[in-house]
Amino acid sequence: MGIVNDISSKDRICLALDMSDRAQIVDLVDELRDVVGYFKLNSAFTMHGPDLVRDLLARGVKIFLDLKVHDIPNTVAGYGEAVTELGVHIVTMHTAGGVEMMRTFVASAERTAERIGRPRPKLIGVTLLTSIDQQQLNDELNIPGGVEDEIRRRAQLAAKAGLDGIVCAPTEIDLVKADLPADFFYVTPGTRSPGGSGHDHKRIGTHAEAITAGSSLLVVGRRILTAGDRRQAAREVIAEIEGAS
Repeated sequence: MGIVNDISSKDRICLALDMSDRAQIVDLVDELRDVVGYFKLNSAFTMHGPDLVRDLLARGVKIFLDLKVHDIPNTVAGYGEAVTELGVHIVTMHTAGGVEMMRTFVASAERTAERIGRPRPKLIGVTLLTSIDQQQLNDELNIPGGVEDEIRRRAQLAAKAGLDGIVCAPTEIDLVKADLPADFFYVTPGTRSPGGSGHDHKRIGTHAEAITAGSSLLVVGRRILTAGDRRQAAREVIAEIEGAS
């Protein structure tokens, strides 16, 4: 397995488990756990809860819990404790909740980690969903300015609050990284193979472009999930990653 910036290539891939059948999820993780480093849960967690997470963690994989937490600080503190006790590796929250909310999340996770003697998850801030474009930002969300300006502003808030990284489009890493910590963790959805569709992502880039820009983790879904040979599809993504190193 090749190495990109001291991280194994498979640990640059997170498979989005966008499905509802519990047995199918477990079977897929068993099929791909030696070629995919992280597995992301969102709606499946709502359906199947912590027991599914524990079952997957027992298989030795890394879990990305895509909660996109966004609530008042007191409520967020409970999330920080819960996700740390659960033992997941990455958790998301919305930067739109403000610095106090994000700081409370970090502090709660750190207190819990110290109490139970376990590392806390990486806490990652969502800047703007990659389905949001300029028209939606200005006309629907009533946020003035450009998409790039808003992403830069929210990324800086995430760093100020002590988060470990952000979610952003591949093309946006270069916009923000000069003003962020050198070890910031960049999660990039909306990546694709050359010629592939971005589907409902509007701000996209290739896997290689994301890695070259500095992505820490590529979130991949349909590229692998819908392939006739999912293991081969994962290997092809790894090849694209290694070609960019």
